[in-house]
Amino acid sequence: MQLRNQSRRGASTVEFALTAPILFLLLFGGYELSRANMLMHTCEAAAYEGARVGIVPGATSDEVEDAVNQILATVGVKNASVDVEPSDLNSESEFIAVSVQFSFQDNSLLAPAFMGSEPFLRTCELIREID
Repeated sequence: MQLRNQSRRGASTVEFALTAPILFLLLFGGYELSRANMLMHTCEAAAYEGARVGIVPGATSDEVEDAVNQILATVGVKNASVDVEPSDLNSESEFIAVSVQFSFQDNSLLAPAFMGSEPFLRTCELIREID
């Protein structure tokens, strides 16, 4: 009986060595896809909130950019570019469009091997409240 147990001694080690890379790939891949989903929705929310700040009469493009950057900072987004159209918000501007763009590779917590090099880009356009 002891001979049988001794012959199976390394089987669990070999099984773990074969299955551990698959397990870690699934765990890290799921984490990266969840992070990408969170960043995508944060990008969209930041563009919308920035546009909401910009529709108010008297708002400036700096206030819009500050609102966008504040939302992006909640999840630690780095190297984001914010574009506000028109750049000079005056009473004649009927619409405001806020575009937010950043790269996933700059904002990945793990190796960004699971996502491509496409940047996240979201734009929100709203009608301004005119005096």
